[in-house]
Amino acid sequence: MNISLKRKNEAFDILKGYEGDNPYMLTLQKRVYVDGGIDAVGDFQAEFILKNHNQEPVPINRMTRLADWYAVKKQEAWGIDFVPYKIKIISYLGETDTHYVCYVKYRKSEPAKMCFIPKKAVLKNFLVKDYNEIDVDFERYNRLSNYKRVLYEHQKDAIKFLLARKKCILADSPGLGKTTSLSVAAIEGNFDSILVICPASLKTNWKRELSFYVPEKDLTIIDGFMDKTKGELEKFLGYGEGRSGLNRAELLKEAKDVGKWKFNRFVIINYDILDEFYKLPKSRSNAAAEEAFANSPLLQYITNRKSLIIIDEAHALSNTKSNRYKIIRSLIRKGNPDSVYLATGTPITNNPQNLYSVLDLLGDPITSDYQYYMTRYCNAFEMVHPKDKEKKKRLTDNFLSKKGASTIKSLSDKDKAELHDMLHKYCRFMLIANDKTEPQNLDELRDRISHIYMRRTKDNLELPEKTVHEVYYDLNDKQRMEYERLWDEYEEEQSKKDPEKDLNKNLLEGAIYRQYLADEMVANTKKLADRMLAQGRKVVIACCYDNELYTLKEYYGDRCVIFNGKMSLKQKDDAVAAFMGNDNVDVFVGNSASASVGITLTSSNCLIFNDIDYVPSVNLQFEDRVHRIGQTKPVDIYYQIFNNTQYERMWKIVIRKQTTIDAVIKKEDEKK
Repeated sequence: MNISLKRKNEAFDILKGYEGDNPYMLTLQKRVYVDGGIDAVGDFQAEFILKNHNQEPVPINRMTRLADWYAVKKQEAWGIDFVPYKIKIISYLGETDTHYVCYVKYRKSEPAKMCFIPKKAVLKNFLVKDYNEIDVDFERYNRLSNYKRVLYEHQKDAIKFLLARKKCILADSPGLGKTTSLSVAAIEGNFDSILVICPASLKTNWKRELSFYVPEKDLTIIDGFMDKTKGELEKFLGYGEGRSGLNRAELLKEAKDVGKWKFNRFVIINYDILDEFYKLPKSRSNAAAEEAFANSPLLQYITNRKSLIIIDEAHALSNTKSNRYKIIRSLIRKGNPDSVYLATGTPITNNPQNLYSVLDLLGDPITSDYQYYMTRYCNAFEMVHPKDKEKKKRLTDNFLSKKGASTIKSLSDKDKAELHDMLHKYCRFMLIANDKTEPQNLDELRDRISHIYMRRTKDNLELPEKTVHEVYYDLNDKQRMEYERLWDEYEEEQSKKDPEKDLNKNLLEGAIYRQYLADEMVANTKKLADRMLAQGRKVVIACCYDNELYTLKEYYGDRCVIFNGKMSLKQKDDAVAAFMGNDNVDVFVGNSASASVGITLTSSNCLIFNDIDYVPSVNLQFEDRVHRIGQTKPVDIYYQIFNNTQYERMWKIVIRKQTTIDAVIKKEDEKK
């Protein structure tokens, strides 16, 4: 970190007048007087002074685990073998962006010594509070709901955890009542403003849960404005239809810029409306995202007051390049809310790289060094940006010619370092997670983040047994010939190197052969579903593409409802209500992207995947639609796979990804 001369002078003045008891501040103060002025204060010292001049020593007296590389380094530096990977933090003196400053002991017989520990080396956060010390009158909330929502013990623990951590993740499995826990924590935290950001399908669910505890007048759901009539806008703004005296354009501007929802304690908005609120420039730069809402009403809603942001289904924010991620990240950074609660049953959707995006929203220390995170936990490798490939080749060839070398391997170590520095100065590089190898150091990653999330699964509850079946089929000769043809075309398109060429996007992404296999699987799904229906069971079928969904709807007719992203919220609610409450509707066909969250389908105990999603969390969340609180029968889950196809290979990758996820995200009783 480079501290400006102005800030360094500010630190110097603070140090000269310091009268506290922080040992490191006193050490720096003595150094200034002995060594002669501001030149004795480096960037690290200046940062510490600016951040910690009001920080008095905090007794810790707790063992913490250290990363192996740092433990070995300290053993060598101190010339002594202390307990591997563990050290006792005696007291905390403060911190910078990258280091903790503490008194530590590495052996009982040794005196405590001041130590500067890199945050990335601390595997167990020693500053977190014990949430069991939080006292909450839970009976009060049972009374507020007229005992319609009696809090379970696991929900009480979640509420205390949220209140103690302030910026954290509630990662309970779907169906364990996260919304209730978050609602009570939001009320108990005495926040002035609570902004709930969630998928559109969950907005009414949030309002319903909050309504058990707070008056409905304190709740506002923000819907899209562009399609509202003049009367709807007037009603939304609180004027009463026909009483505003404003035209529709004026009402639309007021709804977005001034909206009277700002005076409500609870505001619920969905991800898509964020995009409507803030149309970002096409440049999609971070700077453009911040500028687009520098004076936004949402920012004003959470700024300069005790505020909370709740982000439901937070795994939807794993794409850091999306508008919604940039908007929400900037909203948190600029608004600086007192607390941020992320809710997701699947904090890792694919690999540890996805988790980084979620943790970065919380500002956790683990995200302070992106390159370290990617290389240590994602096996990342560095690659030149595609647009700079030619520049890199030209610079490398010129350098080799200048050095009289034919290849990079023939360069000396000094010349290789010079070439490396030159290329990084003039070319853009990217870190790419290596999906072809198993991620490393997952135990370390698990320990480093264990304090920031709470996870309980349905294993902790007395739910009916869930059995997962893998059903394999062979393609017939005709199917195999067509599949091979489509696969050959896909590989040919993948091998083309001209990024500017107008390629078939579906083919490039492999969607055509995937859709083909999904369509061919429908016949097998019909047979399996018919067998389940003949047993008197309702059936849920998961699809990835609309073509298979509509084909199944046509086959089952009026006994079937469908659920996809093209339907209105009312149509979706009606579909779920019919499947749950109408005995004549016994087939539910849902698109994985839209039907895997926010709905309950426990009238069925049979789920059939006609097609699998390549993101493990989507499949697991779909399973949770039928296997959750309220299910009374044993549940059967069927994954159908064609042998010797890319589909089978992807299924194995999905399983491998899930193994990685399970290695990092642990239940509370599994945390060490």
